[in-house]
Amino acid sequence: MGDTVVGDTVVGDTVVGSVVKINLPVVVKPVDADNSLGVTLVTNASELPNALEIAWLHSERAIIERFVELGREVRCATVMLHGELVCLPLEEYAVDAVTQPIRDHADKLARDPDGDLRLVAKESTRAWIVDTDDPITARVWEAALRCHAALGCRHYGLFDFRVDSNGEPWFLEASLYNSFARTSVIAVMAAAAGITLPELFASAISEAVAQ
Repeated sequence: MGDTVVGDTVVGDTVVGSVVKINLPVVVKPVDADNSLGVTLVTNASELPNALEIAWLHSERAIIERFVELGREVRCATVMLHGELVCLPLEEYAVDAVTQPIRDHADKLARDPDGDLRLVAKESTRAWIVDTDDPITARVWEAALRCHAALGCRHYGLFDFRVDSNGEPWFLEASLYNSFARTSVIAVMAAAAGITLPELFASAISEAVAQ
């Protein structure tokens, strides 16, 4: 399995367990940054110190996760709609086992020549909606519903998964952000399911008022 990364089991700032060994490759990321800032794929143990330093530029803590071989990478939204928790069509992201094994900051935000920041994550070559008949959809929906319950989400949830070559989804993170802009990810997923933005917004208001 190659080199291993060795460290203590830590919760918060407290060491709570014995030494843990993780086979490389691993992904090092800041605990609480966003847009893939400070995320590094480590394939050799000698790369680990620098990867941690990069992560610590964006957070006081870093997390080391076992790298899940591709497969595919998708995002799934769960929403309360007219009193029922439903999963929306998946959004898939452009990754490649050889040339682009993980998504990084450049896959999400970029600056124009004049310095203006622009969103590139929604470009058609980087992201697209998955047909609900795709075999991975049902498995990811099942995992997303478990994530929604485990995290105690109420009105909606938004979860990223790696899907390995056997079609098994692996939880990456919960990105619990939503806006009602038409280009926002939950709105885009809802539109793919035939749910209009006014309907999505009205249902969210109704759910909030009911609680």
